[in-house]
Amino acid sequence: MSIRNLGDWSPLDRDSDPVYTDTEQIATSQKRYQFIATTIDEAVTNLAKIVDSNADSYAGQWVEGLKKDATSIRDRLTKAGVRYHDAAREIATYQPELDTALSETAGALEDARDAEDAQAKADAMPDPAKKEDGTVTPEETQKGEDKSKASSAAEGDLGAAKTRLTNAMNALDIAGKRLGDAVNSKKYDDGLSDTFNDKVVAVFAKISQVFAIIGMILGVLALLIPGVNVLILAGVVAGAITLVANIVLYVNDKGSLADVILGVVGLGLAGLGAWASIFAKNMANSARNLGNLFGRQRPITQNPPQLQWGPGAPIELTNLGPGLGGRGGPIVTGGVRTVPGDFIVPPNPATGWTNMSDWFNNPAINWLLGKGGVITPELGFWASAWQQFKGAGTLWAGLFSNPLKFAKDWAGVIGGLSGFRDLSAIMKAVGGNISPLWFIWGGINGIFGIGAGQIYTGGRLEEWVPAANPS
Repeated sequence: MSIRNLGDWSPLDRDSDPVYTDTEQIATSQKRYQFIATTIDEAVTNLAKIVDSNADSYAGQWVEGLKKDATSIRDRLTKAGVRYHDAAREIATYQPELDTALSETAGALEDARDAEDAQAKADAMPDPAKKEDGTVTPEETQKGEDKSKASSAAEGDLGAAKTRLTNAMNALDIAGKRLGDAVNSKKYDDGLSDTFNDKVVAVFAKISQVFAIIGMILGVLALLIPGVNVLILAGVVAGAITLVANIVLYVNDKGSLADVILGVVGLGLAGLGAWASIFAKNMANSARNLGNLFGRQRPITQNPPQLQWGPGAPIELTNLGPGLGGRGGPIVTGGVRTVPGDFIVPPNPATGWTNMSDWFNNPAINWLLGKGGVITPELGFWASAWQQFKGAGTLWAGLFSNPLKFAKDWAGVIGGLSGFRDLSAIMKAVGGNISPLWFIWGGINGIFGIGAGQIYTGGRLEEWVPAANPS
């Protein structure tokens, strides 16, 4: 380090050294730029031998490809070499100007200190003394003139020192501006400078990284707390933002095609799952209306099971034939004993169905898009979320008491089997039936819910998983 320390700069009305710089570091930078420029020149020369050589000098079909790559690299290195040569040359020009500024400012500080000393000596000179009668002798008058002259001289020297500092700093500013203009990236039209578009792409790259990581976290939470639509909605938002960022990156040759494809597929599955859910809920709602109209429901359980969409309560059916009721001997249903001849109507899964809010059926989206055919839920978005969180808690509560049941229930929610089973039970309760293809719909929701695409993108950006289509 060669940063000078000249002490107090207050004589020149400065709080610190106005030329605070490490001259050794600047010299080292100049040598480094010159070395890089020379190295680039050597590389360009070697590449030129490949580009300008005859094909007979090489063997194999790779020759033309090698020449093409060598040409591209040579051209780009040549452009970069111009910049390094310019930087090395301009720094070399700037160095003596910097040395001059250092010398001049140091001289100005020394002059200012001398002027202050002279001023102190002038102030210490005696003032003219008057005689008892109030007159001043010529000798005393001369003392006053000498003191005033010395003080004026010191003041003039201090002003000259400040002017010297100002001139030195102005000259250094001119030299610095010339250096900056000479190596400013705007001077070069060689395609190597970051454009506004490059900066925009860099912003989208950061957005993609941040929201892909958020998507990974949401994907893990969706596995640990399955069937909670708040998490799915957050995943949809994160997935949409990540997809937009990845499309921008891919269009600018900075992104991965796999990220874009997985993002499109993920949001497509979400949209398909939303459409299927609306259709299925209309079916369930129609089944409930039929059950209420013809079922003469008189539940004999004190707490009839309520079917909830998603990870809800299990469905319990009493098989009394194709109808909704009948007569028979003593039957225990839901813990209540009946007597012969009593008219029994079991809790009907169709009439007990509760329409809970989905991830796409929330106040914000409904405000933006309208209802869009969605049945108004009996449980609003946050109430539904609370029920779903409780359902997930009940599921995890059985991990140690009944691990096989836990695994079955967890896999059923993730794989979509629970939704298919619930809808099938609702339809059978009114004598209807549904296609097993509805199980696929549940699986689609499950696949998107764990955010497979976002897990891949986040893992690729963090280098936790290999890139299928690297950027």
